[in-house]
Amino acid sequence: MTYKKIIKAVYDEQVVRVYQAYNPRIAQDAVKNQRFTEESGWTYERTTWIKPSFCWVLYRSGYASKHNQERILAIDIKREAFEWILENHINADEKGKSAIPSEKKRIVVQWDPERNLKIGKLDGVGDIRSIQIGVKRTITQKYNQEWIVAITDVTNTALEIKRLVDAGDIEKAKTLLPNEKLYKPKNVVF
Repeated sequence: MTYKKIIKAVYDEQVVRVYQAYNPRIAQDAVKNQRFTEESGWTYERTTWIKPSFCWVLYRSGYASKHNQERILAIDIKREAFEWILENHINADEKGKSAIPSEKKRIVVQWDPERNLKIGKLDGVGDIRSIQIGVKRTITQKYNQEWIVAITDVTNTALEIKRLVDAGDIEKAKTLLPNEKLYKPKNVVF
């Protein structure tokens, strides 16, 4: 099966916004320090998954309701770093899994079905896949110590979107979504 690969993101010339969901302790500490700290329970030992699509992080976290994903963070990283990640990724096969064993990779890319506001797969547009990027230990250190520009808690926005979706007010919920645009990498073709 073929599918269209896209990257939707909030970005400008300096930064690209990615999202992650964490437990309250890690999230509060990250917002306070504008970095992740091991004192909060965050670790360099695990792969750090970043998602430029807000609807995808809503899906992954269940609108910030899943265990250890009760808080959603918007993380602005340097655009040059995001470009570097894309240029140095390992391409994933059609199933979204890499053919190279994960212990040999520093960056993992998966292309998962893009999500709509109701966190279901997009309707009526074919099979569109959105990027999820996993960065491993040495790259995670660069991500956390050098690439992060700002960390903002956007959990309340996610919860309000969920409330509006549950109430059937989809149009109002749409107004709360970030203004994501298609992102075209400079030196990478998908």
